[in-house]
Amino acid sequence: MLKTETLVLSNVRDSEKPFEPKLWRGLWDTGASKSSITKRIVDDLSLIPVGNTNISTANGIVTVNTYFVDFGLPNGVTVKNVLVSCADLGDDIDVLIGMDIIKHGDFSITNTNNRTTFSFRTPSIQEIDYVKESKKYKTE
Repeated sequence: MLKTETLVLSNVRDSEKPFEPKLWRGLWDTGASKSSITKRIVDDLSLIPVGNTNISTANGIVTVNTYFVDFGLPNGVTVKNVLVSCADLGDDIDVLIGMDIIKHGDFSITNTNNRTTFSFRTPSIQEIDYVKESKKYKTE
């Protein structure tokens, strides 16, 4: 699992209720088309729903509220006005970072010296093609 701490903020919230910005447990998921947050975040930030959507879960399709949030990513980039759904992500994850975020940059996973590292940057600055690159180092 690829996990990082993620800041979540929103202007679409009950501004009468105070909150302290904090980092939430995020999971990067290339299999998710959209990002999601948990009810813990909705409650902590006093978010106001902007609509609803249907999502597929292990228990079938359910209708959930949607919210606009800003994500502060570990690389210092803030992605603003992300439409997220409220989903049950379990006890260990608060934020699911899906392809709606990942598609805006370069996402890479490497494993050098038995150490797995993943990195994300936005905007994308160059094409990364490991197949093409490996041909340079191939010996016969």
